[in-house]
Amino acid sequence: MRIETLFLHNFRNYSRLQLSFDNHLNLFIGANAQGKTNLLEAINFLATGKSHRTRNEEEVVLWGADGCSVAAKVGYLYGEGALKIAYLAAEKKKTYSVNGLTQKKSALSGKLTTVIFTPEDLAIVKGSPSNRRKFLDDEISKVSPVYEDDMNRYQHVLRQRNFLLKTHRKKILDSEELGSWNEQLAPLAAKIVSRRISVIHRLGLLSRLAQRRLTGRTESLDINYLSSFGAEISTDLPELKELFLKKLAEKKEQEARLGQTLIGPHRDDFQIFLNGREARLFASQGQQRSLVLSLKMAELEYIKGETGEFPVLLFDDVFSELDEQRRFALLEAIDGRVQTFITGTEADKMTRTKVPGKMFLVAHGEVK
Repeated sequence: MRIETLFLHNFRNYSRLQLSFDNHLNLFIGANAQGKTNLLEAINFLATGKSHRTRNEEEVVLWGADGCSVAAKVGYLYGEGALKIAYLAAEKKKTYSVNGLTQKKSALSGKLTTVIFTPEDLAIVKGSPSNRRKFLDDEISKVSPVYEDDMNRYQHVLRQRNFLLKTHRKKILDSEELGSWNEQLAPLAAKIVSRRISVIHRLGLLSRLAQRRLTGRTESLDINYLSSFGAEISTDLPELKELFLKKLAEKKEQEARLGQTLIGPHRDDFQIFLNGREARLFASQGQQRSLVLSLKMAELEYIKGETGEFPVLLFDDVFSELDEQRRFALLEAIDGRVQTFITGTEADKMTRTKVPGKMFLVAHGEVK
């Protein structure tokens, strides 16, 4: 898929903006704090229905305006479509439209898919398990609305179960009620963990290839899923469900004492290894950046395999710490296959790669 034209109205520092793009490479060049990242945010906002930079959506509205909108004409392998999200700040309400018709948010699913890299994504390697879970869950949800629904249902049941555990201190824990929540939680946990393990396996293969390409075969990348269920688990749903129920029974007294659920997908993690050593502990900042890039490239290929189309690729300040060999390897991997948007402050680093595309100069809320 590709974005042919982007329309912004009162989004961040852009009052009105219309841009037409190259089908392959688009570079946004300018000094810091001029609005380059805002352009990537707008594209991702249209793809996901939310900002990746703030939870307070009033911040995406131009100062003094009562709302904003992002729209785009999107091309696919077969045909094209028009997408739009409008946000009214006073009502804290969004409206969604596809081809001019107002729709539910779910109607936008798959209409525009993005893979985004930001400097904050280094937390996937060096941050807490919640960062890695979010990366994995977001990736799967892009291609599977069912998975996203399972995650939402799991979180709902988990909150109810935790509430029961927290309040039992004032009364005797109702084992029958707890068992009821366990029976609701177990099949959801099994489906989530099974899907995660399958995706991690595919990601491991794809990211290993990407890391070798990016580093000239000098570095290897491996991924290992860590389940709170136990060390040895399969993707078989009945087996996972029974194992989860067994572990819940074993943890019952401890959970009752602490007032929280101690096992499940919300406690899982995955390890990233660089040349056989855990990257979280040993990788330099530059190596962490390369590892995240390899994961993002793997995500790109995974989505293509699931949907039949490459997503749109967004790189925010990705070149700042890459040497010329890695910059070239990165652009060579995506050249001609993926529509890519890259922000940067130095045009010469971009142009030396000699990859054809379109360059935009960004300054003071204007794009030329």
